[in-house]
Amino acid sequence: MRHLIALLIKYVLLATIFLAILPLFFQVSSAELLFFSLLMTLITYTLGDVYMLPRFGNFSATVADFVLVFIAVWVGIGINRGELTTVWSAAFFSSLLVAIGEAVFHAYMDKNVLRHRDEQTNDQAVTIRELQTEMAEELDVRTAQNKDKHRG
Repeated sequence: MRHLIALLIKYVLLATIFLAILPLFFQVSSAELLFFSLLMTLITYTLGDVYMLPRFGNFSATVADFVLVFIAVWVGIGINRGELTTVWSAAFFSSLLVAIGEAVFHAYMDKNVLRHRDEQTNDQAVTIRELQTEMAEELDVRTAQNKDKHRG
C-alpha cells in the first residue's frame, strides 16, 4: 500500500510539471502528457526510487531522475516537434523542476516507504564505516617458551 501511495504522489508530481511546462514549448495534448507522465512515473520510480535511492542515496537518485526525464522529454516528445533549442529548453526546464520535486519526494520515500521495508525484514545494513580490520603480529609460543627456559 505504501508503494501505491508513493506512485500516486509521484504521478501527480510529474503530471503537474509536464502539464505546466511542456505546452509552453510544444503543441501536445493533455492525454499525451498524462500518458507520458504515467510512463515516466513507472520508469523513474522503478529505477530511481526503488533501485538507486536505497543503494546510492538522494543525490545520485535525483541526478538519475534528471537524466531520465531529460532524455525522455527530448526523445519521446520533442524530437519531431520543434527546433533543437526549443526541445533542449523544454527538456531542461521540465527535468530541473522534476529534480527539485524528486529531492523532496526521495525524503518522503526514505522516511515512509523504504524504512518500513528494513523494519519488516530486520535487515541491518552494514556500512563501510562500521567495518574495521584488526591487525596484529603472530606470537610464536614455542620461541617464547625457549627464551624463558634459557633465562631461568
